[in-house]
Amino acid sequence: MLTALKKQHALIWAFANRDFATRYRASVLGWAWSLVQPLATLVIFAAVFSIVFRVQAPNMGNGENSYAAYLFTGMVTWNLFSSLVTLSMTQLKSNGELLKKVHFPAYAPVLGASIVQLIQVALELVVLIGMFLILGNIGFTWFIAIPILIGTALFAQGIGLMLSIMNARFGDVMYIVGVVLGALYFLTPVLYPMSLVETHSSALAWVVKLNPMSWYVQAMHDAMYTLTAVSVLEVLALLVGGFLVFWAGFSIFNRFSEDIGEML
Repeated sequence: MLTALKKQHALIWAFANRDFATRYRASVLGWAWSLVQPLATLVIFAAVFSIVFRVQAPNMGNGENSYAAYLFTGMVTWNLFSSLVTLSMTQLKSNGELLKKVHFPAYAPVLGASIVQLIQVALELVVLIGMFLILGNIGFTWFIAIPILIGTALFAQGIGLMLSIMNARFGDVMYIVGVVLGALYFLTPVLYPMSLVETHSSALAWVVKLNPMSWYVQAMHDAMYTLTAVSVLEVLALLVGGFLVFWAGFSIFNRFSEDIGEML
């Protein structure tokens, strides 16, 4: 797998450059939209869940409390996952004409688009760090966020590769995934702390805990929000788990994409 990726890295970068140049080409604000959309969602959700539903976030590492910071930490992690999954599913069909005419590895446009998406997530992460700097919630545990986010990206990309090949064969997949992602969002501790679920329903708490995205989001809350040192074993598990899912997704994609040009 790594040999194949290294061999095709120039092609993957070519698709990434194309996507980078065209993503916001017709808009006035350009790449500013990559921050406007998540920040607008943050403001709306923070107002609804902190004022209307009175959800209380746990204390930060500095002893203060900020629901907006807690929410945005979870959103950055969730957005990384959901955006890579949904973007990967659309790439084969959007590059269908090219794949029919020219023979090249079909994963190249998928991974190229994902690289550009990582830039958007990096911008969100910069805003999150700025928010914590303003709040005075600073700690060495921030560095642990790097392997956690890498593990999240590998996990999401592996699932995205599997779903992209399924979506190329069965057009209903992307609509089903949209529904599943909507449900999964509320079964991940992005909008609420785990302690709130455990207080109200132990059964629901187990469902949330069994959701793999809860592991990545909770680890990010620990590293960035509460400044709790995540154990080396847990970080390794998230990283290795993400790599294994990526490896499985890459293998399945290559196995079923040999005749992709005829399917599109």
